[in-house]
Amino acid sequence: MTIAATLDSADGQRLIEQVAQTFGVDDDKAGQAVHTLTDELQARVQRRMLNRAGVADVAALVTNPAAGTALSEPQTLASPEAVDSGNHILDVLIGSKHVSRKIAARTASSSNLDTGTVEKLLPAVASLLVAELQRQSQPALQKAVSGIPGLSGFGGSPLGLPGDAPPQSGSASDWSSGNGQSPSGRPSGAPIDAGQPLPIPGDNIPGLGRRSGRSYPQPDDNDDPYQRLPDIIRRGGQQVPGGGGSLEDIIRSIFGKVLGSNRGVIGTMIQLFLIRWLASLARRFLSRIFTGR
Repeated sequence: MTIAATLDSADGQRLIEQVAQTFGVDDDKAGQAVHTLTDELQARVQRRMLNRAGVADVAALVTNPAAGTALSEPQTLASPEAVDSGNHILDVLIGSKHVSRKIAARTASSSNLDTGTVEKLLPAVASLLVAELQRQSQPALQKAVSGIPGLSGFGGSPLGLPGDAPPQSGSASDWSSGNGQSPSGRPSGAPIDAGQPLPIPGDNIPGLGRRSGRSYPQPDDNDDPYQRLPDIIRRGGQQVPGGGGSLEDIIRSIFGKVLGSNRGVIGTMIQLFLIRWLASLARRFLSRIFTGR
């Protein structure tokens, strides 16, 4: 099921009603705003994933264990903590407050809400989008990384949920040679050391990757390897066992299916730029016909 289909379901309608209640707006207007903002943000996710660094950025958002709070506790979407979390998502996906305000203004016009209210809804919808992307992609994501040493396990969840126990460094694995050591001398079952993030020039320029602003200590036996998954993707070259292809392409495909757009990089570029550009031209043309301007 895609995110768009989820919004149209009974559960999606109940969620929209909760959003309307939380922000004190009419249910119908809230529904229109949520659908429009979701479409806008889905396009931004697809655009971010056109390159490897963008796939890593989206993976960092989706594999954050706290991301699911937006779905499990939607009544808290207006809290300061939820707003900060949503604004961080917008920073990753959009990177410009000016563009965010333009999206809010367009949505306000189409949903008959004031711009200030839609600006409050925007980080909430961003959090809901990432939470739903996490929920739907989790099984496929776990399957994709299950065969990669150091990225499997954790109670069957790729998200490192509270209560999951990390694998023991002395456990058996395909690396084991009978002495608990890998060919490189690393204890079998120990997480992959992806090292420090690459020092990418223009760190906050969309399309070139970004830093999270936090430090990256050297991993130990109790470290959650999924915290380093985005950096592993960003470095590239990791292949999924069994002929599955590159980790970057597999994860892009997983997210693309949930977003309802799994056309690959070239197909996504055509959809995002050519089709949306033609649609914009059509809207301007029709506007001139009806307004006489």
